[in-house]
Amino acid sequence: MPVRSPSAGWTTPLLFGIIVIAAADRQIMALLKPILDSTFGWSAKDYAAISTFTQVASACSLLVAGWLVDRLGPKRTLGIAMTGWSLMTILHAVARTVVDFICIRSALGALEGAGMPSLMKVIATSIARKKRAKVIGYLNAAPNLAAILTPFLVTVLLSFTDWRSIVIGLGGAGLLLALLWQLKATPAPSERTSAYNIHPSYERKADIRRMFTVFSASKVFSDATWWITLFWLPDILHSHFHLTMQATSTATGIVYIGAAAGAMLGGVLPARLQVITGSHEIARRLIMGVAALCIMPMSLIFVTSSLPLGIGLLTLALLAHQVFSSNLFGIATEWMPSVQVGRLTGVGAFCGNLGGASLLWLTGFVPMPFILAGCGTAYFAAWGVLAVGASPRWLERAFPQFLGANI
Repeated sequence: MPVRSPSAGWTTPLLFGIIVIAAADRQIMALLKPILDSTFGWSAKDYAAISTFTQVASACSLLVAGWLVDRLGPKRTLGIAMTGWSLMTILHAVARTVVDFICIRSALGALEGAGMPSLMKVIATSIARKKRAKVIGYLNAAPNLAAILTPFLVTVLLSFTDWRSIVIGLGGAGLLLALLWQLKATPAPSERTSAYNIHPSYERKADIRRMFTVFSASKVFSDATWWITLFWLPDILHSHFHLTMQATSTATGIVYIGAAAGAMLGGVLPARLQVITGSHEIARRLIMGVAALCIMPMSLIFVTSSLPLGIGLLTLALLAHQVFSSNLFGIATEWMPSVQVGRLTGVGAFCGNLGGASLLWLTGFVPMPFILAGCGTAYFAAWGVLAVGASPRWLERAFPQFLGANI
């Protein structure tokens, strides 16, 4: 019996919901920080310790998560992981000490590491090759939607209830999605056949290693803008334009709306441009090059006093980042043998997280205008790595088109 495309059923909408919940889980501590500071008497050092342990656990888990996804399949791996991280979210309500929060947040971050490899594995094994970029763009918009809605919902809910009820409700929503994922998601073909029993004669280890290197290096360079804006966007808007908290939230929402639009545009633009270029991959590289150009002006925000222009520059940068990111994952899912997609995205995300953490560390020593200028330049480095290490011609030679189909 042929496998039903997830895009026509429950799987893609469920994945969208899971990504939103995971993003909300990540945001909840930052949003509740003032209340938790007051409740538990946290210092800046306490919060830094909790955040650092969470980030390290999340990054390290990506290496193991990619292997598990390829070994056990995305449905089983993601279902177990989401059940675990939803329970960790609920446990926030009974935590009392800094050590409690470190343990809970570290476990939550580690379990969430299964999300991205599972997502890309589902796309690589269950979505028609020509539709993968579009589905990636659609799902890549989910974290941006969470970034827009979660602060608003938390603010509204705090007027009716306390923070413990909010985290319990968020964890309960995650458990419901985990149950629906197990009951309704369409199994991927790779879960019916052990990936380790498949050894195609055309799979060349040197080409696989090269793809890992190129994808990981591209993630290090291209994740820069996302990590900087995730942690510093509200502060940049508040300190440079002297906005109130409410105005900062509104401006941040506008920027993330642009990011969501960029994620979806990144999934559809290559197919439209292919009519002109005659090649989907060449069209993709042209679009990624234009996206890199659009990120360059971001640092000019510090030489203007115009709030609309500043928001426009930041919106354009995040929109372009999502266009670039969606197409980078498109290359991974369309050209990598599907038995390796989990590990590829896990290793790549791990490298991107470490690169982002390093850049965030530099913000303590380097002025932000130079950091943002470096972010823009980094995308040209990522584009150059792809041009040299994984050109369209090399991809066609190393991985014939049938390798992009389901195994």
